[in-house]
Amino acid sequence: MPGLGPNVGILKTVVVSKVAPSSTTEHAEVIYPSVYDLFVFDTYIPIVSLYRLDNTLLSAFSAFIHNVKDSLSKLQSLYYPLAGKWVVAEDLYIRKLLCNDEGAVFVEATVDDEMDKYFDFVHDFNPPNELFGEFAIPGFCAEDAHKMPLNKEWPNLIIQVTGFKCGGVALVVTYNHMLMDGFAFDRCLKAWSEIAATGHTSMKPNFDRSSLPTLFDKAQMFGLSPDMKNVDDVLANAFRTHTTARSFRSSPYRSVSKCYQIHPDAVERLRRKAKEGQASESLELPERFTNFECISTQMWRCFSRLPVVHEHMTGSEKVYFSFPAEARKRTCKPPLTEDFVGNMVLIVSPPVLTGAELREKSFAFAACKVHESILDLNADSAEDRWTDTTHARLQKKQSENPEGCPTALQSGLTSWIRFTNFYALDFGFGIPLRVTPCFFYTIPEFTMGYLMTPRPQSGVVADMFLRLSPRMSELILKDPEFLDLVS
Repeated sequence: MPGLGPNVGILKTVVVSKVAPSSTTEHAEVIYPSVYDLFVFDTYIPIVSLYRLDNTLLSAFSAFIHNVKDSLSKLQSLYYPLAGKWVVAEDLYIRKLLCNDEGAVFVEATVDDEMDKYFDFVHDFNPPNELFGEFAIPGFCAEDAHKMPLNKEWPNLIIQVTGFKCGGVALVVTYNHMLMDGFAFDRCLKAWSEIAATGHTSMKPNFDRSSLPTLFDKAQMFGLSPDMKNVDDVLANAFRTHTTARSFRSSPYRSVSKCYQIHPDAVERLRRKAKEGQASESLELPERFTNFECISTQMWRCFSRLPVVHEHMTGSEKVYFSFPAEARKRTCKPPLTEDFVGNMVLIVSPPVLTGAELREKSFAFAACKVHESILDLNADSAEDRWTDTTHARLQKKQSENPEGCPTALQSGLTSWIRFTNFYALDFGFGIPLRVTPCFFYTIPEFTMGYLMTPRPQSGVVADMFLRLSPRMSELILKDPEFLDLVS
């Protein structure tokens, strides 16, 4: 792929190429998605890693680029689907992954400015699109799953490495979510970090989806006709369920993303709070609530106190709170191994309550409901959960009356705090200063938080990024319980 010339927006120089696998192996030529893959239909997840080189010389940046490319090419020999691309399938699979060893899209760029100018974690984390490599693919938009590239091909991996005049480097790894969930991506990062350090890895990825249902199996549930004539309607109703960022960029409902840190003493205060509620309400508590259960319970309660300021909210003020749960071992028969590279996530949610109902209950009550919803996830309940999620999507999309929607405020928390490899990528200049996903404004109407593993030795339990409307972002900072969590 040729370079794009000297200037693209804020970029001073740009070189676009593809990094192919260092060696080719015998592998499947095509991978068909499971229904779990299609639930993140055409979605991309950019992961931003910020580095600081030991000097500002061009030779240091060139060495960084070389090490990234060399290890990436070796990684793709093992994780061969990363070198492929998704295309339209003219059958009930909808999409198929061509494993053709073409290679990941790779962008080298420089900016004649300071790195900190473009990564504001305090006020609004919204880096410019020029840092994400999407311009390298005509018609492609990483934020908008509705928009099809001009060539109707979706690469599995887009990488951009941008050097700044201060010696800072932004590595943005944008992967197609249909290939794998966060759990699998974390293990992919482990393989990459091992290869970067030693040239080898202990990982043995498995891409076999044969035990999981496909859209062929579930066509009747989604109302998909065998002749595919209503495929666009099915995609719109079942898989493209949210308005994406592009239509909101000029809208008053544009979201704001901010970073907060959660310290151990804040979590311990929540555990003590749960114990106090146990005595007064005769609740059956687990021996110890996990960090995630404590934080998610508090955020559920904080979201419930946000007033009705969203255009789609109704007077009922119901709050639907959910979070994805990795389900390889707990829900599959036979269980999938940890090496499975794909999507195996189910949406878990405590009972839907109005804000007033939840506020009347204690923290201990809410924490028990979160705990119970997690325990209830098993092989017997998995099919029901998946079916309920599917029906809820269809009903919500088909109802044009907000009062007919099952809930007024959708909110959630995605947790990556147990993923330990985000800070492991060292290309000879030390581990990243900061790592974060950057997909917060993809679904602006969904009030959302992301828990990330903190930098090693930071003394922090989790970094939390909140994606809220500007008004809600202001209001939550007036909530004493939220401030106690992030103080």
